[in-house]
Amino acid sequence: MTDVHPPQQLVTIDGAPALRPRVGRLLVLLFPAVAAMYALFNGISAVILPAQVEAVDPTSKVGNLALLTTLAAVASMVAIPAGGAISDRTRSRYGRRTPWIAAAAAVSAVACILMGLAESLPGLIATTVVLWFAANFYSGAVTAILPDRVPPRRRGVASAVIGLGTPVGIVFGVQVASRVGHLTAYAVIGAVLLVTTALLLLGAREGSARGLPVAARNRSSPGQSLRSFFAAFATRDFRLAFFSRFMLFASYFVVSGYTFYTLQDYVGTGNVPDGDVATAVSTLLTLSVGVWVVVASLAGWIADRMDRRKLFVGASALGVAASMTIPLATPTWTGMLIYSACLGASIGTYFAIDLAVMSLVLPNADSEGRDLGILQVATGLPQLLAGAVASAVITWCGGYPALFVFGALSAVVSGLLMLRIRSIR
Repeated sequence: MTDVHPPQQLVTIDGAPALRPRVGRLLVLLFPAVAAMYALFNGISAVILPAQVEAVDPTSKVGNLALLTTLAAVASMVAIPAGGAISDRTRSRYGRRTPWIAAAAAVSAVACILMGLAESLPGLIATTVVLWFAANFYSGAVTAILPDRVPPRRRGVASAVIGLGTPVGIVFGVQVASRVGHLTAYAVIGAVLLVTTALLLLGAREGSARGLPVAARNRSSPGQSLRSFFAAFATRDFRLAFFSRFMLFASYFVVSGYTFYTLQDYVGTGNVPDGDVATAVSTLLTLSVGVWVVVASLAGWIADRMDRRKLFVGASALGVAASMTIPLATPTWTGMLIYSACLGASIGTYFAIDLAVMSLVLPNADSEGRDLGILQVATGLPQLLAGAVASAVITWCGGYPALFVFGALSAVVSGLLMLRIRSIR
């Protein structure tokens, strides 16, 4: 299938000539697809799934939800690099990524409906694992569009578009999930993912991949295959990017996952507006996301113009660390508002440019999708570990102040690791 628009420039992908479509059109269509993906993740996990788990078994809801989220995280960590790796090796007339993006979107939509119909814990477990695997497989293949089809000089803007899709998707997904019945919410979220994916794949068509060379497949032992899969870690800058990302998201998820209890037990229920902790959490999230959107809209463009992407990402990680010190100095509602605004600005900058940096440390053009997927595991793994780490820090290291100290130190390590990358500015 050929692109319906005039080629912007002739480039080489995996050593073979390929036509690159207009980047502007691609990004305009990529944004709603990414937002729909994050709407699925956050609308379901934050609102719909907890309510379903409680309806199935109110007395065991905490343990059951922990089981489901753990299984979902495991499925995610397998699916993201798999989506990149399998699409890397695909050679179809529709391109490398398109068949898998379309299939994963369709499976995700069907799984949404089946999950909405589930009325037992085994049914929720099965559908949750299938949905999270399919949606994260989709994520791995979609994200690989960045190194495939966007030139390095435009990747800051492209990363900002993808980064901006995160807060927009969160707001949309949570609003849909909280305003309609759960089956309707599942249907709407699944339908939006299908429609936005169709617009992306048809409006910015990927060229045929049939002419691309296929990497030789050598007979090897399972151990050799595993080492080959993680071969990118042999590259210094790739390792630094992975661990920098891991530490940043450890900082963010370990602290943000306990915002409700922080307000309740550290700031004090009587010190939040009207004593309503749930509304206070919503207010902080809305403020943070609002600042995030404004900052992300500008940061990627500025980083491209200055050609200083590493500097921006490193500085934003240090900004997260500085934000974490505010509740330590001012454990009040006003302090939490200032903290949320500063955190939103720092995270917004990070998300706007992070993927551009990640795409520039990929060591092998033949496995860009797989290696970018592995870098995305650095986001999922901290989410999986966040609850246990936060609980241990609060219990054994001095309560909620220690939680913010942990977050600040993790973010500092992230920033310092990022600034040590040599291959990009």
